[in-house]
Amino acid sequence: MLITPINLYKNNVNYTTKQPGIKYNNVLTKDTVCFTASTFKDSIEKSHERNMEKYMIQANLFFDVLDAVADELKDNGISFDREYAMQNPVKSAESVSSKVARSKSFDVPDLIRTTLYIKNIYDKNLIFNKLLPAMEKRGYVLARVKNKPDIDFRFGENASSSGYEDIQMRFVNIINPKNKTKHELIILFGPNYANAKHEESEKVYNFTRQAKELHINFNNAEIGSPEFKIKRYIELINTMFANKISKKLFDNAKNKDFYNIDEAEVIEFTEEDEKLLRNYFEAIKDRTRDYYKRERSNTSDPQKIKELNKDLKSDLQRINNVQENLKKTISYFKQKQQ
Repeated sequence: MLITPINLYKNNVNYTTKQPGIKYNNVLTKDTVCFTASTFKDSIEKSHERNMEKYMIQANLFFDVLDAVADELKDNGISFDREYAMQNPVKSAESVSSKVARSKSFDVPDLIRTTLYIKNIYDKNLIFNKLLPAMEKRGYVLARVKNKPDIDFRFGENASSSGYEDIQMRFVNIINPKNKTKHELIILFGPNYANAKHEESEKVYNFTRQAKELHINFNNAEIGSPEFKIKRYIELINTMFANKISKKLFDNAKNKDFYNIDEAEVIEFTEEDEKLLRNYFEAIKDRTRDYYKRERSNTSDPQKIKELNKDLKSDLQRINNVQENLKKTISYFKQKQQ
């Protein structure tokens, strides 16, 4: 059990709020959404774009506070790179609509997001006894989810399967009640870790995530069914790239920022690895065809068959794109090691 200062969250207030500019119920259901996917996407993105100027002002105010806090606590290994933060201070409209579609919720808690460096992110006393009071002094407190502070220590046994570690927290501004936007702060070991996160996301995560976004229904898949096997092949691909690339990127970066060790693990793929990867993708494509063949045989509705054929074409194209992009990722790291 983590003990926080008594006065830090003395007011039992639930700061969780809907995001401004999005005029819908918080949770999406089939009954409440009656427009097409394209108009839904356009509506979300236009709403976000209308508020972009306001979000940028809020982001800059938040960054001013982080500048001051980092300066106050610099002797504790805390730093803030504003130039890096300004590269992506507000989530893009496309990212917002994608997240709403995936989560089926209009609550997007990372509209404004940035990164703070703490050399030892494992020091929870530093977080609770120095960082959070310094933020509160300047008008920012942790948002609350189910009456608990919105903070997540994602390291150790809570680290991701890729080996990625961080602390994630979300703040709200208590000085300006009109500012109800949540401000996400990600805490990393340092700039090398931030670069590794960006590289891993760009070269691995974005593509492996796309492999999961097929039209296939994986819920309650029967053992031995096409969808059951597709899901497993995707897991095998994710595991391969996590072990071959992601974990090494994050370990190398942590060694530099936290341990001051420059020696790095080598990222490499053998011919056998690449052959295995090709086999995985060919198996996914074959099982995808089997899945849609079965689904078409279960209906006599011409419109439904037309939709299934369209989904099959879309899914095969997505699978091919993921395969091609991961091949480029392998080539990228091969060239980088030379």
